[in-house]
Amino acid sequence: MKIVNHRLILAVAFVALLAPSLSNASGFALFEHGNRGMAMGGAMTAVADDPSALFWNPAGIAFQTDEGTQIQLGITFITVSQDFYGDSPYPGDGYHAEQKSQTFYPPHLYFVMPLSDKASFGFSMTVPFGLGTHWDDDFAGRFISKRVDIKTYNLSPNFAFKLGEHFALGLGVDYMIGQIDLTKNIGMINPYTQQLADVGQVHMTTEGMGNDAWGWHAGLQGKFGGFSIGALYRSEIDIDFTEGYGSFRQFATGYPDYDAALGAMIPFGEKVNMSSNIVFPDYFQIGLAWENEKWTISGQWGTMGWSSFQELPITFTDYPELSDVVVQNYEDSDQYRIGLEYRASGKLALRLGYLEDETPQPVESMSPLLGDGDRTGYSFGIGFNIRGTQIDIGYMYLEFDDRHTGDNGGISLDGYEGSYKTIANLVGITTTLKF
Repeated sequence: MKIVNHRLILAVAFVALLAPSLSNASGFALFEHGNRGMAMGGAMTAVADDPSALFWNPAGIAFQTDEGTQIQLGITFITVSQDFYGDSPYPGDGYHAEQKSQTFYPPHLYFVMPLSDKASFGFSMTVPFGLGTHWDDDFAGRFISKRVDIKTYNLSPNFAFKLGEHFALGLGVDYMIGQIDLTKNIGMINPYTQQLADVGQVHMTTEGMGNDAWGWHAGLQGKFGGFSIGALYRSEIDIDFTEGYGSFRQFATGYPDYDAALGAMIPFGEKVNMSSNIVFPDYFQIGLAWENEKWTISGQWGTMGWSSFQELPITFTDYPELSDVVVQNYEDSDQYRIGLEYRASGKLALRLGYLEDETPQPVESMSPLLGDGDRTGYSFGIGFNIRGTQIDIGYMYLEFDDRHTGDNGGISLDGYEGSYKTIANLVGITTTLKF
């Protein structure tokens, strides 16, 4: 049995197993950075009249100088359910799996302080990209992805200035820190049984503040009577994940000589230096809103530049034969959002929202890490004021279009065929204090 001579074949297999997990990670974009906005479907770029303007359109804080110093903080709880239905040739017709239940809770924090009657300073902390997936240990796609947790933290100082009576400009810097943590099994054909065997597990993670990068954004807002317009641009952020490693754990197969041969080729028990790169997309939004004493109606269109994410390099410094570049072919995607707010009194507001977000992911890139689809969201919420403290509660039901890896003649890049059905529920609370 000449297993050692198969080292190069094993290296190629490793690349196929490891690389796809990170390759879909940057598909997780979050826009729930304030629960008033979430209740209004995220149609806030033209409205931008509370501290969450620091995310939606920082120009809006220039029109808030008479509100004094404001602190807004909140959290959104996100639960996601996803079912996978297999197809031939692998994992086969009739196969069904469901993700483990998980709850994610990205926070948001905004601080706004007037500098004069025409200028304001703001600082925000948001989690613009995140979420993850978690499948059972016996999941057929465990060799592609078993568990992943992806987070980005964005810290952003902003300045906004009035440009005359009707216009304001907002400018900001983005400092983003990224973290990737994923686990998957290593599968090989056991020569004794001629069956696919779980020979080990690899855990890949990035650590430290060094996995970071800078970006920028600019917003413009205009107010004319009851109408307002708003526009925002956020730049790409290109993070080099240089502080990372892959750790390998061996599973006994029951055949000692086979296990020993694998152990001679695979760095089991070691931490292998790893690096990668993710280009988080730029995006542009433009919106229009109308309001009177009781009502606000808003709408917006946006586009995300996901076409920047065409391929992903995976580099193992100490094992260069495992390194590779994985093609993903993401596409730019559009968003459409509308929102409605009814202020029943000075202390009570009711809200509704609707959104449509196109997926950037081509069908051939869908995998157990991310089986994405076009999204439709329905939201509602309530806002009320208690002794000067504003409390906003929002809920959103987010449904993803069912998609199959074979749609439009596609073939899975992972060789893992089937369809994904996904539903998400989001609920959150945001509190605003003024001084």
